[in-house]
Amino acid sequence: MDSRILAVLAVAAAGCLSAVADAGERKAARVECTPVEQQALVYDCMFALKGRKSGSPIAGAEFTVGAEMPSMPGAHNILPVTAEPHGKPGMYRARITLDMTGEWALKLDFTRPDRDRLVEKLHFGGTQKGGGHRH
Repeated sequence: MDSRILAVLAVAAAGCLSAVADAGERKAARVECTPVEQQALVYDCMFALKGRKSGSPIAGAEFTVGAEMPSMPGAHNILPVTAEPHGKPGMYRARITLDMTGEWALKLDFTRPDRDRLVEKLHFGGTQKGGGHRH
């Protein structure tokens, strides 16, 4: 083969490999949950999603949010709800209803842009007006 053709193929292959690496980048989430007025144990949660390495917002994600209490495995599990895009790229929201106050592990299960799971532990109730916050 002509060396120019080999050079073009090598550059094209390198571009494909870097595109695959970007698509497979792990996600990072910042989660903030605030109580819904006059509805006990109901929280509006906001999720800011970014690529863990790139820091770029992740737009077009599809995921559900479920919850369980790590201190009582299998006893308190919340059925997953679908998160919806909210405002600018990388921002999503979901409303969850918990069984009780305490530490909960929110499970973000992604189907797009690729299959993935993030688990974020937050404490609900007590301080900070009852909102979900990290310890």
